[in-house]
Amino acid sequence: MGEVVQLDQDGAASKRRRTKSELKLNLIDATITKLPVAEEKNKEIEAADAAKQVLLRRLSHAPRTRKELAKDLKDKDISDEVANVALDRFEEVGLINDQALASNYVSSQHERKGLGKNALRQQLRAKGVSDDVALEAISQISDDQEFQAAFGLACKKIRSLQKDDAKTQLRKIVGVLARKGYSSNLAFRVAKEVITDLPDGLPLEI
Repeated sequence: MGEVVQLDQDGAASKRRRTKSELKLNLIDATITKLPVAEEKNKEIEAADAAKQVLLRRLSHAPRTRKELAKDLKDKDISDEVANVALDRFEEVGLINDQALASNYVSSQHERKGLGKNALRQQLRAKGVSDDVALEAISQISDDQEFQAAFGLACKKIRSLQKDDAKTQLRKIVGVLARKGYSSNLAFRVAKEVITDLPDGLPLEI
């Protein structure tokens, strides 16, 4: 291992031991050859750890969808390859769950803010929730629940419209419900329920 085979003047092979300088040079050469691989490995580890830390920080504040977190990683210059590996791992352990997030979001926003199905669907789409997952989450709200929520909003609004005529009341109530994400048909039905002196045959137009 520490010997070098060389030829003498007559072409005969002979052996001699390597000098310390030669051994040192060989060691340096071997280190240099392995260095790029080691550095590349270290970079991969550092990138993976950076992605992990970004995800943990974001999720410590509030649940986020995979799409939102992917954007967070991209903003931190994490490569798509590293990001996808990290995101997959977080999904495997349940830290990223678009379905659970969508279900909880629909429930809280409908109860707290009285949002209708249309608004909820748009907001989930903006968060990156797939249409199938969004529809499944929204389906937990029954038609009767949606009507009652819209009716409650209309009852609050009508209190400030006592000086307006029936047609103006209708227009304003329908407008409020539309902005909350209720369909026009549902909005008109609810408005007719709360406007007690709505004349028969009044055109239902905004």
